[in-house]
Amino acid sequence: MRSRTYFFLFTTLLFIFFVSGCKTGPTPLQEIERSELKVLVKPPDWVLGKGHPSFSQDRYLVGVGFSDMNSVSANESARSNLAKNLKVKVRSTMLDISTTQETHVESVIQTEVDTVLEGVEIKDGWLDQNKGIYYSLAILERSLASSIIQDRISKIESVLQRNLNEGMEAEKRADVIAALSNYLSGYQKAPSLSPLKSALQVITLSGGNSEPQNISASDFESRIKGVVRSLNLSTVSGDRQIVKTQKGLAEPLIAKVYLLNQDNEIPVQNIPVVFNYEKGQGELEKEKTSGPSGTFQTTIHKISSYEETNHVITVKLNYSRIRSNFNGNLVDKLISPLKYKTAKFNYSVKTPKWTSSKSQAWHESITNLGNQLIKNIPPGENPVIGVASFKDLRYDGNTRFSRIITEDVKTILALAEDLKLKEIQFNEEEKPEKTAKANRLDYYVNGSYRMENTGLEVRARLIDTKTKNIQSSANILIERKELNHQDLVLLDSKASEFKAVKKKKSYQEHLEKLVAAKSYNPSINAKVWTDKKEYEIKEKIVFYIKADKKGYLTMLDISPSGDITVIFPNKFHRDNFIHAGVTYQIPAPNYEFEFNVQGPPGLERIKAIVTSNNISLLKLDLGKGFHSIKKETTRGTRAIQILSKQVESVDSSEWAEAYSEIFIFEAGETFTRGSRQIPVLE
Repeated sequence: MRSRTYFFLFTTLLFIFFVSGCKTGPTPLQEIERSELKVLVKPPDWVLGKGHPSFSQDRYLVGVGFSDMNSVSANESARSNLAKNLKVKVRSTMLDISTTQETHVESVIQTEVDTVLEGVEIKDGWLDQNKGIYYSLAILERSLASSIIQDRISKIESVLQRNLNEGMEAEKRADVIAALSNYLSGYQKAPSLSPLKSALQVITLSGGNSEPQNISASDFESRIKGVVRSLNLSTVSGDRQIVKTQKGLAEPLIAKVYLLNQDNEIPVQNIPVVFNYEKGQGELEKEKTSGPSGTFQTTIHKISSYEETNHVITVKLNYSRIRSNFNGNLVDKLISPLKYKTAKFNYSVKTPKWTSSKSQAWHESITNLGNQLIKNIPPGENPVIGVASFKDLRYDGNTRFSRIITEDVKTILALAEDLKLKEIQFNEEEKPEKTAKANRLDYYVNGSYRMENTGLEVRARLIDTKTKNIQSSANILIERKELNHQDLVLLDSKASEFKAVKKKKSYQEHLEKLVAAKSYNPSINAKVWTDKKEYEIKEKIVFYIKADKKGYLTMLDISPSGDITVIFPNKFHRDNFIHAGVTYQIPAPNYEFEFNVQGPPGLERIKAIVTSNNISLLKLDLGKGFHSIKKETTRGTRAIQILSKQVESVDSSEWAEAYSEIFIFEAGETFTRGSRQIPVLE
C-alpha cells in the first residue's frame, strides 16, 4: 500500500515537472530540487505581493504574472505586468503632456520600455495545484535598465544639440530650408527626453527631478516660429506699370525673399514661389526660385483681359514645395503661416489712342516716324523702349505741345511688333541716357520738332542705352493744313508763353541742332550719297556730292557715337571749292587712300554744307589728314557749338545742305532692316 502511494506521488510530481516545462528554455519551476516538489498549500510571499527574498525592490524591478494555461503564459504575463507597472510610474512622474504631443509621448514610452524589457529575466514560478493557476516572477536589474536609458538620453541630447547648432548656423547664412529642417527634427525628437528621464527616475528610485533638460521642444518651437515670422516677400521693381499693348509688360516683375533681422533684410536663396493673377488675366511664368540675391522675376508675355483697367498679380511662397522638405505630422502646425506670405504687383492697361482729334495725314506721318525709328532694331529681339519728351527747337525746351506729340509717338510705338513700350518720366535736369539706364531700357527715343511756314517738322532718334550710339533716326513733315486748330494755336504761340528749362546745352544737343539745320530759301541745291545704304565694319566706302551751283563744301561724317570727321576738305584736298554740276567722289582715285568703315555699329550720318561764299565754318587741323571733333571732350563740345552758330549766322539764301544716312553692321552680322512694321491706327 505504501509503495503504491509513493509511486502515485512520484508520478504526480513527474507530471507537474513536465507540464510546467517551457519549450523555449528552463523555467524556475523546473529548476526546483526534486525534494521540494510537493503540493504547496500556502503560496510564496512574492505571489502575495510581499516581495522576493532574493530580489529586493531597491535593486530590481519586479513583475508577477499568472495563467490558467501553462507556465509559458504565466511568464509572458509577468513580463507584461512589469512593463505596465513601469509605464504607470513613468506617466505619474510627468507633470504635463500637451494634447498635440500626447500620442508621441505614449509612443516614446512604449518604445523605450520595450527596449528596457530586453533585459528582463524570469527568476521564479509556482503552481497553485488546487486552482490550476501558474504564477511567474519577472525581474529587471535596475542598474542594467538605468544604464540602457541613460545611454538613450545621452544620444538624444547629443542629436538635439546638433540640431540646434546646425539650425542656428543655417539661419545665420539665411539657409531657411536647412534651418527649419534641423529645428523641426529637434522639435519632434525633444519630447522623447521627458518620458526617458521619468523612466530613469523611476528605475533609479531618485526622489527628485533628474538633471534639468537643457533643450526642450519649446526651444525648437520658438526658433521655428522666429524663422517663419522673419521670412518675408517684397516687390523690387515692375510695380505700377502702365501698359498700352497686349504684348505684355515692358519690365519684368521682380520680387525678393529675405529674412528680417532687426532692420536688415538678409536675402534668402532657393526659396520656391508662385506668381498668379489675382485680378485680370495674362500669360506669365508661374513658378520661380530665388537666386543668390534673394530675387526672382517673372515676365508677362501677353495680356488676355485687355478690357480690365487694373490688374493685380500676387507672388506667394510655394508652400507645398517648401513643405515637401520636411516629415512629420506636427510640421503644418508650425510653418503654416508661410502660406500667407505675399507680395503684390499692380499695373494698369490703357487703350492706345490719339491725344486729340487728328487727321489721317497726321496718323500716317507719326506711323511713318515710328517705322523709321524701329527699322534698325534687329529682328528676333523683344527690346524695351522708352520715349523722352520732344523739344521745340525754336525755344530749346518743352512746350505744351511737347506732351501731345510725345504721347502720340508712344501710342504708335506701343503697336510695334516684338517691342515693349515702358512708360517712364525722363528728368529734364539729367542726361536721358542716365534715366534710360536706371529704368533698364534697351533703347530710348529722343526727339524735337519745329513749326515752320510749310508745316511741322519732327525729328527723332533711337539710341542704344548700352552703347549710347544712335541706332536709327526719323524725319517727317506734316503740312500745316493737316494740323487741327487746337494744335496750331499751341504751335503758333509766342515764346513768352512757354517756360523752357534753361541749362547749358550738351554736345549731343548742339550736334542734333546742326544735323537739323537747313536753309529754307536756298539758292543752291545739293545732294550727297553713297553706293549703298548698308555697310559692314572694315568695308570700303566712297561718298559722292553734287551741287547745281558752284560753292564751297564742308562735308561731315557723324558716327553712331556722335564723333565727327570732316571728310572734306582734307589734307589731300585742302581747297573746298566745287564746280556746278560736277559729281565729286571722296576719296577720289588720285587721293592715294581709301575709306574703310570704322564703326561702331549703328546709324552713320553724312551732313554736307555748301556756301556761296568762302566762309570758314571751322578752324581745321589737317595734320593727321582729317579734322575730327570728339564727343566726350571739352574741346569737342566747344567746336560743335561754334560750328552750329556759324551755320546759323550764314544768310539763309547763301547756303544749302544735303543729308544722307548709312547703317553700319558688325562684320558678318547683317540682317534685313525694316522687318518690324506698325499698322496705321485709325
